[in-house]
Amino acid sequence: MKASKLVIEYEFDFGLIAIASAVKEFKLAWHLNQSLGLQLVKQQDEDLIFTKNRRILISNFLFETEYVSFRLLKNKAVESEGIPKPYLVAELKQYDFLLKIEGENFELEIEKAFLNLKKIPVIQLVEKVSPNILQSKENLLF
Repeated sequence: MKASKLVIEYEFDFGLIAIASAVKEFKLAWHLNQSLGLQLVKQQDEDLIFTKNRRILISNFLFETEYVSFRLLKNKAVESEGIPKPYLVAELKQYDFLLKIEGENFELEIEKAFLNLKKIPVIQLVEKVSPNILQSKENLLF
């Protein structure tokens, strides 16, 4: 019998900004709230489960409106099992946080957010990243 393979292709219709900052996530969320006019609120940690009993726990903050959502994600896992380098996106391990922006006009929101993030003094480095070029982009689908 001939074997068939199921191939699933996801649509990555969101923007991503990588942030390097030495501050704690609560303080960065506060700065983002002030600078971008958001109300990021701490959410329950995201539990990402992989094959072979590997998993990571990712801290995150969320702000949602009817048209757009902003999610601040800590790139390094709060807790992990069976994963030697516990990063949400290992290709961006030089960055401490990721700001995921979804919605109808996320391209415009990315541009506005990027310009404002560059002005925040506690942020050392900020970069716009296309999710499509990331090898572990599926980790951002939740």
